[in-house]
Amino acid sequence: MPADKAPTRQTLRQLRNDLSLTQRRTAETQALSLLNRWPAWHKARVIASYLPHQSEFDPSCLSQKMSSQGATIVYPRVTDDGLRFHCWRSGDPLETTIGGVNQPLAASPPVTLSQIDLFITPMLACGDNGIRLGYGGGYYDRIFSEARGFRLGVGFSLQRVDGWETEPHDERLWGFLSERRLELFSPKK
Repeated sequence: MPADKAPTRQTLRQLRNDLSLTQRRTAETQALSLLNRWPAWHKARVIASYLPHQSEFDPSCLSQKMSSQGATIVYPRVTDDGLRFHCWRSGDPLETTIGGVNQPLAASPPVTLSQIDLFITPMLACGDNGIRLGYGGGYYDRIFSEARGFRLGVGFSLQRVDGWETEPHDERLWGFLSERRLELFSPKK
């Protein structure tokens, strides 16, 4: 992969776009199977997930599983000063924000960062030691600089790559889940 992030992002989006619906659903089911073997997954009481956009890994099966076991699932909402997390359930109204991403309404019940035990995090790539390549807005980097909850990136195995230049503000993931494995990294920088 090139060191410049823009071509890397474009390449990874295209690779992700090329996956068939069958490949996606199979990967999501296999990832859930791997996650079910991880004890920390079952201990999380408040989980920040996301509403998938375009060809992102769809974490719905992960969220539904934990919701059925009593966990509270919250979703990001873009605000003037970053991301805030709000309760949302399938069927609740949504609105569209930057880039056509769906988000809960502002009136949805909010949750503080300190309440979140686990972040299921969207991304374009996960590199060595949990270096995350996001979409360029820095939203999750700002959240992770404050949050204490476990930072789990989710994606397809093709998103586990290296080679872009990191920046001082980049915050690391503590784990990466794909259809092939659950990889845990040290939470320390």
